[in-house]
Amino acid sequence: MSGILAEFIRYSKAGLLLTMLFFVQCTAQMSECKLTDTDMFTRMSGPPLTDKYGEISSLKVVYDYQTKSIYYINNHRYKLHHEFCNYLRGYEQDLATFNRLNYGADSQRQYLLGNINYVKSMDKYALELSPTDQMPISSLVFFYHKIVESSFMGKDLTVLLNNTRLLAMKVELTSFFSVMLPSEVYKNVHYQGISKYTGFGTIRFIDNLEKNHEPLHPTDILVLKHTPLTLPRVAGIIVSELQTPLSHLTILGQNRKIPISALKGAFDKATIRQWNGKLVQYEVRSDSFSIQQISQLPQTSISNAKIKLQACLTKNTLLDIDFVTRNSSKDVGNKAANFGVLYHLSKKYDFKTPEGAFAIPFYFYDQHLKSSGAQALLNTLIANPLWSEAKIKETLSEIRKQIKEGPVNTKLLSEVKQRMASDPLYNSMRFRSSTNAEDALGFSGAGLYVSKTGSLTDTTKSIEKAIKDVWASLWSYAAFMERSYYKIDQSKVYMGVLVHRNFPNEAVNGVAITKNIYREGNHGFVVNAQLGEESVVRPTAGVTCDQFICFPPSDASLYTNKTIIDILTTSSLTNGALVMTEKEIKHLANQLEHIKRYYALRHMMGGSYLDFGLDLEFKLQGPKRELYIKQVRLYND
Repeated sequence: MSGILAEFIRYSKAGLLLTMLFFVQCTAQMSECKLTDTDMFTRMSGPPLTDKYGEISSLKVVYDYQTKSIYYINNHRYKLHHEFCNYLRGYEQDLATFNRLNYGADSQRQYLLGNINYVKSMDKYALELSPTDQMPISSLVFFYHKIVESSFMGKDLTVLLNNTRLLAMKVELTSFFSVMLPSEVYKNVHYQGISKYTGFGTIRFIDNLEKNHEPLHPTDILVLKHTPLTLPRVAGIIVSELQTPLSHLTILGQNRKIPISALKGAFDKATIRQWNGKLVQYEVRSDSFSIQQISQLPQTSISNAKIKLQACLTKNTLLDIDFVTRNSSKDVGNKAANFGVLYHLSKKYDFKTPEGAFAIPFYFYDQHLKSSGAQALLNTLIANPLWSEAKIKETLSEIRKQIKEGPVNTKLLSEVKQRMASDPLYNSMRFRSSTNAEDALGFSGAGLYVSKTGSLTDTTKSIEKAIKDVWASLWSYAAFMERSYYKIDQSKVYMGVLVHRNFPNEAVNGVAITKNIYREGNHGFVVNAQLGEESVVRPTAGVTCDQFICFPPSDASLYTNKTIIDILTTSSLTNGALVMTEKEIKHLANQLEHIKRYYALRHMMGGSYLDFGLDLEFKLQGPKRELYIKQVRLYND
């Protein structure tokens, strides 16, 4: 465009009109043309709005009933269907009205809306509707054929059945086109951007971290063959096994804000092996990571805020759960205090907490630490922060030994046994760690401490052993180093114990996050669920759990009066079926929303309510599949 024309456009009304006409013409050309080849798809596509899968590129597509035209939308110009359709009509329609009209099941729709996703790991293109879309089958078939007629993909295009509504119609839909299941996409994913940060350090390959005897350094970037049980103090991790979004490695990586990715077979890949022993910059993104060699480490400062701990040692008797509140954390620890909150909320809402619950206060741990001789060893350890890794490990091992060998206060043991014997249903109970250094704002402590079963009848699982094992877990090497990383004063760390009945007959166990971790500022709770006692955070090798996004009640028109379940993958133990019913999932989402609102009122420090998250554990128990919520903590990301 010449300088004279530019001046004319800048200063004249006619020029303004010319600019608008020029813009309309370019946009119309871009959006109305057919999708002719893979190069065109690559130029126009971009990352999907959600990070629920890696290695996906996406292109928005619209069919306009008014013009009877199909439009492929340039991702670099329009991120939302709503934005493009407003431009297409030449006037702005508010988002609520647009959503109500165009994601419903009735005849008022102005548009058919979808995304064409290229799944790199499968080399396939799939049409995906929004999981909230109630598009009738006839409209979906019509939409599919319009895309087939106007694109290079033809009938190679598949349709991703991404929610329970579409999955329920799978047999009928396969008579019209080929379909793709979420579990197929998930099974073929090769890469996950777990913790999207940048780190600097030396690449090191370690087969089994738990059996590694070589010292680790804060500037190491580890390439691991197997998922570690704990997260060492390092600058980054590449793990060869895919992770569940709520695994301990994922949670701890988000807490620390260090780069972590998962890449199948990373440990044996020559393209990564070439960096072994070299100083690099390692950056994790949603769809890939990059490694670049550097000459020296940049000057960085650790900005971890020092976490202050509270502890009161005056409570010298068991605390019944009726008397445990959110203010009890200084007496019995954060896990027990949060459990007390759940217990009181369960009386108001429609879920249960494990019965027979009570808490053992810090007082008894403190008394045992001193009487067993472990306190003197701990004082020596704390006074020597520059000791070698080997010396620290040796001393911690001796501290745990002293705790486990010392006799437990006879009054405490008597009270616990009397409490358990008062109800024959609870002869066996779960003894769970509850410290003042976990489940806190800024420090999750996920997976650092242990839970043990204590029984009145099974001598191999004595009450005394369960209590001492939980106390001793406070001083594992992993827990000690994680607290050191966060500059926690080790002398002020105390262990309480939360006790409640065991779950011998659980139908489902699961973990939930009350925010959409795959799309910032959006509705949705992320849930991992699995059959029986198979762990969702540390699954058996080769076993996958249900992973889905569910939606609580909302005033937003897109979610009103709908049961929406956006499926990422299904359990490998159920032949493709979800382990929970739609009714159970809807009920879970409703109860999670009640709990979230309670915590948001007390802990939310600005920001969006949608992005305020809690991390909860739940179970469906027994033949009636009753909902129990057993743990809640703030989600730190």
